[in-house]
Amino acid sequence: MISPLPNPTLSRYGVGMAIDLALAHPDIAVAAPVLLDPARPLRRIPLGPELDRPQSFHDRFDDDAVFYDVFRDHTGRHVYLIGPMALNLAPLIDNLEIVGHPSGTSARPRIHHGIQAEILRVTLPKGDTHLRFTFGEQPVEVAIQRNRSDAFRGDRIVFTINKDNDLAWIADWARFYVAEHGATAAVVYDNDSTSYSLDDLRTTLAGVPGLEKFLVIPWPYRFGSMDDVFTGHRFGGNWAMFAQPPKFTQFFRRYGMRARSILNADIDELVMSPFRRSVFKAVERSPFGLLRFNRMWVLNARAEDGVPRHAQFVIRKKGVAARDRGKKWAIAPGRAFFASWRAQPWTHQVRGWFNLSGSSGAFYGYHFIGISRSWYWDRTEQITFDPKLHVKDQLMIDTFADVYGTPRRR
Repeated sequence: MISPLPNPTLSRYGVGMAIDLALAHPDIAVAAPVLLDPARPLRRIPLGPELDRPQSFHDRFDDDAVFYDVFRDHTGRHVYLIGPMALNLAPLIDNLEIVGHPSGTSARPRIHHGIQAEILRVTLPKGDTHLRFTFGEQPVEVAIQRNRSDAFRGDRIVFTINKDNDLAWIADWARFYVAEHGATAAVVYDNDSTSYSLDDLRTTLAGVPGLEKFLVIPWPYRFGSMDDVFTGHRFGGNWAMFAQPPKFTQFFRRYGMRARSILNADIDELVMSPFRRSVFKAVERSPFGLLRFNRMWVLNARAEDGVPRHAQFVIRKKGVAARDRGKKWAIAPGRAFFASWRAQPWTHQVRGWFNLSGSSGAFYGYHFIGISRSWYWDRTEQITFDPKLHVKDQLMIDTFADVYGTPRRR
């Protein structure tokens, strides 16, 4: 059977429990956003603004965030400004002139309009603590946050973004990556969960066996929405996603540059290897410090009732029919000399990072349909096992037996 979660009332200071980095560094998770003044008319406008869309789209559309965070890079020489896709705000970003304070140094940033994200880098004296600029007619002054890569020096980090996923899933997710891959740290960006508090999330991570440290980062920005009306963008109806794409670069540049290796995996994704290899060790040994691999769907089929758990799902479609279109990735930041300043980790790829090795066949990202909350399509309908179409995946069964103590025969 699957081991229960740690008691959520246990103290985070308990013996053998993971260290909450926010206890030692109270401002480590603080971001410095730049938001449009609600008293002024300037707003981000959706593509096809004349089209008729449901109110839910507009409620999720981020019309006021210019940058989600402003921070020093790990060398101290540069300042990054990371934000969501600018759309109609792009000309204003292109014409920015930034002044560092207290030095008074004026500089124009290098600008990269990335994949659903804006990446700006400006060189300012190390003593500058704030920067100023005018955006449209709005004067802006924002604090420059410290780089926190040293807090994860030498770590093997798994990180994700979360909104209202069951705490049991989050515990199982972190436990899996510690036990199967040797993760030493877990970072969870929380996108305004309402089912529990940030302290509940921290307590859950603190009790994961073998995890050494963790960090919960509040990420309250609007996630965005699927758009069923405007589909002329290269991402189709997925174009209007905001909170997730920029956080990859923000994490990499602000927190991850001293890490030994980094894996991005959603709560509903578990990476497995037919050779039972560690994905962290594999990317650390890879020639270019970047590893990409395919995903496959795990079907929503289980014998158990109640709240689902990852280890209850071991059925997938046969052969290539199981493939999911998306890929997953891991990186070794020590090989960042293969990456330009505008390198952008994204949901399914890493742009701007030199890599000739293609996709690896040594790992698969298992994507669980039945482990989901707050998504845009219904993943609750269960299927019935059909031996002509489906297979019980023995790799999953064996891996779950080792990690969670579940039966080896299903």
